[in-house]
Amino acid sequence: MFVEILISVGLLTVVFFEFYPIKVLKVKNCKLRGKFRKVNQKSFVVHVHTLFSYDSLGKPEEVKKVAQTLGVDKVFITDHDREDLKGFFPPSDRLVFGWEYQDEKYGRLLKLAEGKYTVIAHPNNEKKALYRFKNLYESHFFYELVDLKDVLQGSKFPLKLYFFLRSLVLYPFLKLKALNFFPKLIPLNRWVEVYLKRTKGELKIIGGLDHHVKLSFWEKPKKFFSIPHYKWSFYILQNKTFGEDVFSSLNSGRFYLSFCSTEVYVEGNRVLVNRKRYLTFNHLASGKVSVNTCGRIEEGTKVVAIYGYTLRVGKLFFGLTPLAVFRWDVTSAKGG
Repeated sequence: MFVEILISVGLLTVVFFEFYPIKVLKVKNCKLRGKFRKVNQKSFVVHVHTLFSYDSLGKPEEVKKVAQTLGVDKVFITDHDREDLKGFFPPSDRLVFGWEYQDEKYGRLLKLAEGKYTVIAHPNNEKKALYRFKNLYESHFFYELVDLKDVLQGSKFPLKLYFFLRSLVLYPFLKLKALNFFPKLIPLNRWVEVYLKRTKGELKIIGGLDHHVKLSFWEKPKKFFSIPHYKWSFYILQNKTFGEDVFSSLNSGRFYLSFCSTEVYVEGNRVLVNRKRYLTFNHLASGKVSVNTCGRIEEGTKVVAIYGYTLRVGKLFFGLTPLAVFRWDVTSAKGG
């Protein structure tokens, strides 16, 4: 009897989390026009730490190997207070060097590409005083809309526990796809609203991993082991271009944050995604949010967030999961 109760509770727990979160949404129903087509998109990851940071053990060789395996075009390494990184790494077309540091005026910043680009790091982390957003910035700064480390630290314990247990059970069978639950931990729409209140959408947004390796074993290229593995975060979050090269996209801001291999294609005022069903959240300059089922981007939209879902019953949506997010004003400048 006890075993049966335990199994029932376990099954109910799995069902609850698999269909979590459940939201009642006022959605504009419309037919999707156009068909998703692949374009020559480039991908890059930002805010990666190696053994040259005091709090990380990651090997440069591993970073390069994982990037090649997953098809990541550029990795922006930002070790703490290390402006001299380039001299310690072998030449590579994939690795781009910068640093992370504490600025007296602006707070925690990342410098990418040897100082060419500046990113406000950890703006959503209110727990650590050094990370708190100071509401001071230059117009050319980037805003780290999503930071994976902050996601883990800020999410509720039951949700984190289920993610870890689920990944542990499914990883031998699904490999990286076992991590597809992670985006449910990201309060994406809330963070977009905070971003718009703080900056009015003036700053380019970017996604950061803040990846630190805490346990590392490396004997030779075919024998290595690290926790957390770089391939986990490289899979969960990538910045992807709309067909341009990485540096052109950074200059223009025309790229999107992609979660768990989501691909986005913009055609006119439509956003098309490599998913069967999804919702388009239009975050307007006025602060209002409009949601539709056909990928339509409405006039006045500042940020577009794409969510997938598991099941719909009328206005009730089960298993809402962030898929991608991007600024629309800079994307629409060239028609997507």
